Amino acid sequence: MLKKFRTIAVKHIQGNGVIYFFVCMFFIIGISSGAFIVKALADYQKQELISYMRNFFQILSNKPIDASSVLKQSLMNNLQTAALIWILGITVIGMPLILLLVAIRGLIIGFTVGFLVEQLGIKGILFSLISIFPQNLFIIPSIIVIAVIGIGFSKMIVRNRLNKSYNMNDSSFRQFALYSTINASIFFFIIVGCMIEAYVTPIFMKALSKYM
Repeated sequence: MLKKFRTIAVKHIQGNGVIYFFVCMFFIIGISSGAFIVKALADYQKQELISYMRNFFQILSNKPIDASSVLKQSLMNNLQTAALIWILGITVIGMPLILLLVAIRGLIIGFTVGFLVEQLGIKGILFSLISIFPQNLFIIPSIIVIAVIGIGFSKMIVRNRLNKSYNMNDSSFRQFALYSTINASIFFFIIVGCMIEAYVTPIFMKALSKYM
């Protein structure tokens, strides 16, 4: 079963290598832009963020974390992004907007990590690793795969509309059903990432916040 899944995954990546390249490139551009924004912040803006960060660490070390609220918020944020990419995939104009969403996700991560590292140095790197990396090990690859599949489906719609002899009815429904089923299965990995963010990551964050 695992070997079959690996074979399908390799074929999928090979068949969509160009799309993966562009999606990953936009994600990296987003990360770079986020780090650049940190450098471009005015001093008063940095001071406000530093004050907020200190309050956050104080609350984190002294008060219990409501894991259910964190899970709810994480599910809302990440599943909304994934669902929006799925919807954009069935539209003709979906391709550039999907790339924009991926870039925005990269920008958020780049800004957060960049600010923590700039202000806290090695401690910022460690805190970034325990607070951002664990859940995004599942969430980011899932969003990238959904984005690639969405762009591929959007391209197929454009191609089929240009092919006037193509029968849109039965074949299109089967393709849409397959597209939706694959996306739904990937949503499972996003949910796993959200659960890690709610129930695992806070334990390490709380332990390290005492030393920040």
